[in-house]
Amino acid sequence: MPVDKVKVQHKFGIISHNHRQNLLDRISVPPSPVGHTKRQLPCEITHEFINSYNNSHPLDRKQLDVLASQLLLRVKRRSGLLSGGVGKHVHIPRSWVELTLLARCQGPFREQVLEVLLASLMVAPPSIDNIPSLFLLSETVVEWIKQLGNPVPETAWTKVQILILYIAELCFWRIYYHSLLHHLQGCDSFLSDLSWHIENMDFVRKAYFKFPDGEMLLRQMEQVKLIISEIFEKKTEIKSSEITAGLMHGLDFFNTIRAGGDSTQNLSSLLTTLSLLGTEGTLPTSLSWKLLTNIACRDFLSLQIIQAAGTGTLPLQEGQGVCHQHVTLWPWNCGVEFVELLLAVAMRGRTSEIQRSAIKSGEMSAVRVDGRPVTGIGLLDLVGMSGKLSPAVQYSLQQALARLHLHVSNDALRKSAAHLIWSALQGLNRLPSHRVVVGIAQNKSASSEASRAHISPGSKLVFELMFEALSEHFLPATVTTSTTTAPTTAYSTPRKTPRTKRTGSSTTPPKHNPVPATTSKTSKLSVELDPGASVDIETTPSSQKLFTKPPFEPYNERNNKILQDIVTDQWYKELMNVFRASEKAHQSVAECDEYSVAEKTYAQHFVEDVDLTKSDVCVTMDRLIVNE
Repeated sequence: MPVDKVKVQHKFGIISHNHRQNLLDRISVPPSPVGHTKRQLPCEITHEFINSYNNSHPLDRKQLDVLASQLLLRVKRRSGLLSGGVGKHVHIPRSWVELTLLARCQGPFREQVLEVLLASLMVAPPSIDNIPSLFLLSETVVEWIKQLGNPVPETAWTKVQILILYIAELCFWRIYYHSLLHHLQGCDSFLSDLSWHIENMDFVRKAYFKFPDGEMLLRQMEQVKLIISEIFEKKTEIKSSEITAGLMHGLDFFNTIRAGGDSTQNLSSLLTTLSLLGTEGTLPTSLSWKLLTNIACRDFLSLQIIQAAGTGTLPLQEGQGVCHQHVTLWPWNCGVEFVELLLAVAMRGRTSEIQRSAIKSGEMSAVRVDGRPVTGIGLLDLVGMSGKLSPAVQYSLQQALARLHLHVSNDALRKSAAHLIWSALQGLNRLPSHRVVVGIAQNKSASSEASRAHISPGSKLVFELMFEALSEHFLPATVTTSTTTAPTTAYSTPRKTPRTKRTGSSTTPPKHNPVPATTSKTSKLSVELDPGASVDIETTPSSQKLFTKPPFEPYNERNNKILQDIVTDQWYKELMNVFRASEKAHQSVAECDEYSVAEKTYAQHFVEDVDLTKSDVCVTMDRLIVNE
């Protein structure tokens, strides 16, 4: 019987029997069914990290706190807090998404994240590129607010709750700003999702009905929901998202103040805004108050006129605005806004004179009606009227005085003001829930100061950025009526001031009779900045300006332009990447002296094709694909 000889092949070389057996056993093991997993970056925020952080024991969380602090520092830099929200290292949409994820971490770290998020919302420019992440953040904040409503916060709110309320307020103000500029047309998915999240807020209102600031936030959210519903339904006339006349006149005066011009030349615009307060809807009225706050912090004369408007003595145009009455008769929301204005000016006014006037006004010699000085209303003046104020305004007044006392008590040069404010605050101690209100005020001050600490001093904040953008959009071309070309001003001949009698070392200034509580339609408003030189301010409707609306660019055309720019930019980047790769390959081949002529021609071909027109981009991309 023949024997077949099989040649032995050593698959692993000449090795021992045991070693060969081990290798065969390892090869026979089937591969793991687990697919390819994405490599995690060292500073990437993941759901796994958040879950491990929340599920860890507080004593074992120190190591995770170090990593969480590193992640927060990285996101903080990406937010651009120290550069005004601009720079090559800044990416606002991504930073908002990452901060939203980090805010899911529980414990003291969440408070730090919310402080950085609030600071970013305060300083980030209101750009159209931030709209997708803004809606995502708004939907998340709405759910946070729903969680705050259960259980009912009957005691003083914590810093986390206050930070969430501040964040929600800025989010919805940004959405309203984009609606005024018609940036939300076409964002149907964002609008429908946010509108769905705002539904069923009745149980939240039951929790917040005792707190006016929480009630005002809910009203703001409902008004924004109405606007986005109208945009989503594509109604032909969306009046709720149109800029109002009062706000337009306020922006006109804001331009004068911002440019450093003479405010007396355009006071009629400010008076028109004051006369229309409370007649143009909830959101326009509230935004007008924010604008007046920004103006009052800059200009002392404007602040005095606003304070005089609280007395109802200014001869404004005919209308139903709140400034035709005394502040004690105003609706509670306008009264709260007036108190917030005085508080912001007293804390952030540009000069000490402006800050003192916001605290205690008294008689103002610069603003005159029929030649007699008028009186204004400051925070301490409102304390004497507390019995006539509504409970919501009393609540805001207590908070304002408590926050102002905390602010000035740290200044050694303002000890006397701190004593006056403390005495006035103690006079309101008889009001109900005084301790709760003061506790909320303390947490508000701590939250606001902690967020401002992350911002570079001197940075423009969100409302100033909004007003600048709105004025540049709506007021590039302004016209006046044919009857007048500008507010009429009449300068009287300067006269010498009467000498005052000296008795010892004191002087007695000339006495003036204050203006009565009511004024007639024929009363005249004047401003006397220097003794003997007065400026008559025209308040009749003939001096009103007419503003032309800027041309509206439809969403489809605007979207096509944006899409074309994005595609063109992406094509250019791809061309540059291919060119750099080919140039690098050309250099390496030239060193080896192989195919040098062909590669040199290939690289030169890309050099010539980088500078392309839009019509040649597609042809060039096809040619690149064929060459590959």
